[in-house]
Parts: sequence; C-alpha cells; structure tokens
Amino acid sequence: MKFTSNSWPILFCFILIISLAVNIYGFISPDSADNGALGQEEETEAESEKELVEKEEEIASLQEELDAKETGVPAESEEVDQSTPEASAETEELINTAQRFIEYAFESDPESYATRKKLALNYMTESLYETLYLADGMDQEQQKIAIDIKEVNVFANGQNENEAIVHYTYSEEIRSSGYEEDKEMYAKLSFTVEGNLLKVAEIKPLENEYGGI
Repeated sequence: MKFTSNSWPILFCFILIISLAVNIYGFISPDSADNGALGQEEETEAESEKELVEKEEEIASLQEELDAKETGVPAESEEVDQSTPEASAETEELINTAQRFIEYAFESDPESYATRKKLALNYMTESLYETLYLADGMDQEQQKIAIDIKEVNVFANGQNENEAIVHYTYSEEIRSSGYEEDKEMYAKLSFTVEGNLLKVAEIKPLENEYGGI
C-alpha cells in the first residue's frame, strides 16, 4: 500500500481517535467498577441495618415479656409467704401436742409420775386426762413394767386437720428380771381445742404388721 501526502494526516487522525477512545474507556471502567462495588457495599450495609433493627425489636419484645412475668411473680410469692407461716405453725403445734401426749400417756417412770400428771392436762382433754390419770399414783402392776418412749413420728392428715396418725417406738423392761424389749405401735389421734389449747380428745389403736394394739 502506497501512502500519499494526503494519507498521512488521515492516518494520524485515525490513530489519535483510537488512542483517545482507549484512554476514555480506561478512565470510565475503574469508575464503573468503583460505583458497582460502592453500590454493593451500600446494599450490604442496608441489609445489615435491617437485620440489626429486627434483632433489637425482638430483644425489646422478649424484655417486655420478661418484665411482665417478673411483675406477676411477687404477688404469687406474697400469697405463699402469707399462707405458709400460718399452716406451718398449726402443723408444728399438732406435732408437738401428739408427741407430748404419747410421752405423758404411756411412759411409766414412778419418779416422774407426779410431774407428768401435772403437765399432761396441757395436751389432752379433761375427759381423757381423767381416764389416763385416774389414780394419784401408779399401782403395783404398772410399776412392774418400765416403758420408755424412744421416738414419736406424727403424720398429719391432709384431708382432716383434726386427725393424725402416730407411730411410736418404745422399750419395755420387766423390772423384776431386767428383760427389755423394743416395740412399736400405731395409733390415730383426734384433736380438739380446749381452753385455747390444741389437745388430744381421743386415741384409737391401729393394728400393724408387728401385731399392733
């Protein structure tokens, strides 16, 4: 191909246009990449902010539920605290009365008879007291056997607060021979209030697997 003097300016312009186009493309491409990356970054930040807002709303909702539950708990606790001491005190009084009754009704130490007779009226009704402590002292038959109460377990009746089952163990010694034997018995006690005191009004022996009474 033969270039004339008129061809050189045209060729030069063509090369100049191509060079200019390459430069413009090179300048625009980074900006487009940057704009794409920036757009993606902004989109990611928007999603993160959205998730953060949702989490905060969820936490706030859970906190409200927790506060509501905590507000309701003290009232229930107060009701329990108000009722428990009274019920506990009544149960303790019943247990104490039952234990003392068994001790004063069945122990047979002649030396402590007068003391037991004096205190027994605090734990049993007058009618029961007159039955168990009819005499001023122990007769000869009673003095032949020594009974020592070892342990008294009281089981309150949940359906009837005026009754309880007692299980007591005791040692029985024949004074003349020194022979001693451990035994256990069951009985049902009925309670009543007399003179502002809780007392045993009736005792009913119950049979058990060891023979009972």
